[in-house]
Amino acid sequence: MKIKSFSPLIAVFGTSFLITISLLKSFQIFMGISICFLAMLKLMDIEAFGTSYKKYDLISSKFGGWIYIYPFCELLIGISFLNSSPPSLISFIALVLGISGMISIFKAVYLDKLKLNCACIGGYAKTPLGIISFIENLLMAIMSVLILIK
Repeated sequence: MKIKSFSPLIAVFGTSFLITISLLKSFQIFMGISICFLAMLKLMDIEAFGTSYKKYDLISSKFGGWIYIYPFCELLIGISFLNSSPPSLISFIALVLGISGMISIFKAVYLDKLKLNCACIGGYAKTPLGIISFIENLLMAIMSVLILIK
């Protein structure tokens, strides 16, 4: 596993973290910035994202149009997380998408033993699908629960 394959993720989360520190904000802001950046990478080439994403995502494997909707949902979630009180509906959608993503990744990587690249940073990245992708979805789900119970 080459470190270069993780450079897009390191760039996204590192930049998000530095912006968060400079703004002296919360983990919620960090998640919002990170999710917006990840959505931006998908939106740069939705077709390439979709080609990779369909290989493991349970929703897009049943509903092909989901690849065109998901990046915009993710951007909306990220922008909402930047607000001090995101709408409950958006937080619920983030929770559902986080759980769905965790299930899809767990199934593909650990049950089906597929060796795929993660579509989370666009369609051309060579970042392996696995624990980092799972944790990304887990954090989105956890952040959603924290917002919903707040």
